[in-house]
Amino acid sequence: MKERIVSIDIIRGISLVGILFMNALGFHYANVYNSPAEIYPDTLSKWIYHINVVIIHNSFYPIFAFLFGIGMAIMYKNIIQRGQNPSPILLRRFLAMMVFGLLHGFLLFYGDILQTYATLALLCIPFLFMRPVVSLIVAIIQFSLTAFSVLMIALLSDSQSLAFTSDALLTKAISHSDIAGIVSWNAQQFMNLATPLSVFNIISGVLMIMPFILFGMWCFRTDVFSQLVIHKKATLLSIAVTAISGITIKILALDGRYELVYVGGTILAAAYVMTLVLLCSQSSSLKVLMPFQALGKLAFSVYIFQSVILFLIFYLFKFYNSLHIITLHLLLTAIALVLLWLSNLYLKYYRTGPLEWLWRKITYLR
Repeated sequence: MKERIVSIDIIRGISLVGILFMNALGFHYANVYNSPAEIYPDTLSKWIYHINVVIIHNSFYPIFAFLFGIGMAIMYKNIIQRGQNPSPILLRRFLAMMVFGLLHGFLLFYGDILQTYATLALLCIPFLFMRPVVSLIVAIIQFSLTAFSVLMIALLSDSQSLAFTSDALLTKAISHSDIAGIVSWNAQQFMNLATPLSVFNIISGVLMIMPFILFGMWCFRTDVFSQLVIHKKATLLSIAVTAISGITIKILALDGRYELVYVGGTILAAAYVMTLVLLCSQSSSLKVLMPFQALGKLAFSVYIFQSVILFLIFYLFKFYNSLHIITLHLLLTAIALVLLWLSNLYLKYYRTGPLEWLWRKITYLR
């Protein structure tokens, strides 16, 4: 159990770095995914952007949701073993998470995912009381419906850009160092795009994110990680198939069929998870990956802190839409390394992160 938890922390920590590189492009310029050819006209910039989309975009949020499902199953098991009623504890935990996510979304980053996970977690709680196979069946149905719909849209419709996001008010607020104006613009984007107050967003989350949470619950309850290590040859073959197919589909999305990024990103995410599970089973590679465990343990705090850093750099320090993509990626690499170092340093003195501590207090009322 201990080794498996270590691997989960490591995978979560690496996923946080991937999410940083994804979120930062939108933080740096709100319309980066709408018209990348205009934003990155030169060959080098275009290549770097394409590499980011193919390797990173939508390949780490599925992992994060998957690990969230594993975390739900672990927590449920621990509560049951202590002889407690899991329902009120889980409800408090995810309602608190929703509040944290709403605050994060309204005040810092309109692309917040915490409130989405919290909303979906409330829908997933009943599956913890059912046989594990039910979670798997529902997850397969949900993902299959979504993937089929996305593929049909991509095949039958002409390639097109995403809807333009007006950032005129944001640009004006940044130029005048108007923090209230920046927060107001961000809150409006959050209301339009991400809040659980929208029925469309809830349905979208159920179809596009909930399958990963349910699949994570099933994987933990059926000990899939151990099976991946035991059947190493089959796992290596699965990694090759999912990596090649995922990358291929994402490359096809670069011509304007952006819907394909969801399908390709999900398939590639599976390759990443299986690869990291195998690496964590080897003592030599585990030693190299161990620093990421600290990031994984402090995932909640680090996720919010990432947004604080990006808010400061791009909005308050006025680097919004002003950095070359190479400079941007070098900056993100430096931020990731600093966060990695700070997380390991922090855990030398404290057992849990500040937001994790607060979240636990609310969850268990002690």
